[in-house]
Amino acid sequence: MRREDGRPGPEEDVEAVLDELYALPPSDFVARREERAARARTRRRAEDARRIHAARRPTLAGWAANLLRRSRPDEAERFLELGSALREAYATLDPGGLKELSAQRRRIVSEMSRQAAALAREAGHPLSDAVQRDVETTLRAVLADPEAATVWKAGRVEGVLTPPSEFGADVP
Repeated sequence: MRREDGRPGPEEDVEAVLDELYALPPSDFVARREERAARARTRRRAEDARRIHAARRPTLAGWAANLLRRSRPDEAERFLELGSALREAYATLDPGGLKELSAQRRRIVSEMSRQAAALAREAGHPLSDAVQRDVETTLRAVLADPEAATVWKAGRVEGVLTPPSEFGADVP
């Protein structure tokens, strides 16, 4: 279905399809991806079909990180703001700011990874300790790396995001 202005409707919009896919549990991802890519091909939208088919199924940790982003948008925005503040403090080498923000980072990453685990459990996909650690690693990467923050903000984490080595150490 097309809008009055000729643009694809919500059912055809590739970005909306990708958002839908990354909101699904990993076990449902591939079948839905293939269905949505076939639908785009049927509608003679080869480039859209290619983009949809190129989407990679997230790991359980990636899905849990995406679930957290979508389920807690206000907290996620504050988390992204903390990441910006941490990166700024690191760039300016503000020791006081780094110490305070690093303490916040440890506390918030721990709390948010517990929230992701609770959300995953509620959705019927409990996380093992190892997967929950992967979610924590991803959240630390989101705070330290603007590219990781962009991926998480879009809700399209595919796997474990790793913090850059020069930003990973805690400040005493």
